[in-house]
Amino acid sequence: MLPMRVRLWIASAVVLIGCLSAVQAAGALPNAPSKAFKPAEACGCHAGLLSQWSVTMHAKALADPAYQAKKSEANKATDGKLGAFCDTCHGPVAVMSGEAATGKLSPQSAQGVFCDFCHQVVGTTKPPSNTSQILKLDGTKRAQLKDAVSPVHSTAYSAFHESAEFCGACHNVDHPVNGMHLESSYSEWKNSPYAKAGIVCQDCHMTPGPGVTKPNPGKAAAGGPQREHIYTMTFAGGNVGQGDAERATANLKAAAEMRLDVPEVLAPGASALVTVTITNVGAGHYLPTGLTEVRQMWLDVTAAGPDGKETALGTRQFGTVLKDDKGRHPVELWEATGVYSDDRIPPQASVTQTYTITMPDQPSATIVATLNYRSLPEELAEKAEVENPTTQMATAEQVVRSSAAPVEGEKPSGSATEKGNSALPAVLAVAALGALAIGLVAFLRSRRKNA
Repeated sequence: MLPMRVRLWIASAVVLIGCLSAVQAAGALPNAPSKAFKPAEACGCHAGLLSQWSVTMHAKALADPAYQAKKSEANKATDGKLGAFCDTCHGPVAVMSGEAATGKLSPQSAQGVFCDFCHQVVGTTKPPSNTSQILKLDGTKRAQLKDAVSPVHSTAYSAFHESAEFCGACHNVDHPVNGMHLESSYSEWKNSPYAKAGIVCQDCHMTPGPGVTKPNPGKAAAGGPQREHIYTMTFAGGNVGQGDAERATANLKAAAEMRLDVPEVLAPGASALVTVTITNVGAGHYLPTGLTEVRQMWLDVTAAGPDGKETALGTRQFGTVLKDDKGRHPVELWEATGVYSDDRIPPQASVTQTYTITMPDQPSATIVATLNYRSLPEELAEKAEVENPTTQMATAEQVVRSSAAPVEGEKPSGSATEKGNSALPAVLAVAALGALAIGLVAFLRSRRKNA
């Protein structure tokens, strides 16, 4: 029989090895069976949060038909290599368990990015990217609550869950071969005024409505205490077709503002500049962001006469165009070695576009500028057989007249401020007459008193 000291040493070594296997080495997801994670349905104490998560793109990350269609193209072009890389973010448990390779997915693996994956994360490698989460698979659920107590599992406070780096571990994606940025939402935020102000991803994407909505009082679990602030599990972005349509639409409409500058009067046959200014007022990253050679955001500017005949003045596409090592563009992301062009709008920045209008021989023309967004190119949406609505993020409209005389049946042009100022002389005249009358009465009363 082994001496007690040796037996204790062996037992300690076994425990140490077990702990080391539970915490992954830096830079790669650990190998782990899917049974190390509870399926989302097991989180019934958090039914409200679970309901929010169930309609998100996190819940659909692996099953999303558009993702599967694009992955199929990538696998065909790369002999199956790129699909396995993409699955690490879209189905991390499926990858860790090896089920992604076999195609036989357990309920946990099929759930994409779900509760028990995120709440067993303890950190990330530096810099965060390419599913760089570090996990500790000990069953403890970690979150931003400092005093959480559960009757069914152990809990721990995690400051990491309140950081942008938590999201950046998946929302920065670098090419697995040449290292170029394919997605850089985290880096865009890191260099933005939002980061300097201490506003992180969760403040906008895990609170009600677009932008920062804090505090958000509520209960994190049934029977739990009322808290001053809890995060929602909505993770709403801009995917109207496959995600939470209402929240995604609200985000898109709050992201940008547009100003239209055109002359109020322009003689028939004369030409003038139409200036459109778009400002990213509501996104802590670029517009658009994510996989920006797939996302579509564009400006359309038109002019229409009273007869309804419409003339296109111009358009502008906002996004990223990739190039290969020979400078050819556009290319698919698996062929890319660099960025040919990047026409996007940084946080709190503005872009200006000018077009020319030649006034038609009509009494007026209405200039309309529209900023549109669509999550996918039409051909990919058709291949995936998914809805792909176009959302109007912002619009601006102004009437140009052929003369200063108003057109019958049309409202006068000009802003509300200009309309208010046009009434100012009449107001001043009435005030002056009132002051004169008051002064005259006072003078007459004084005369009577002295008499």
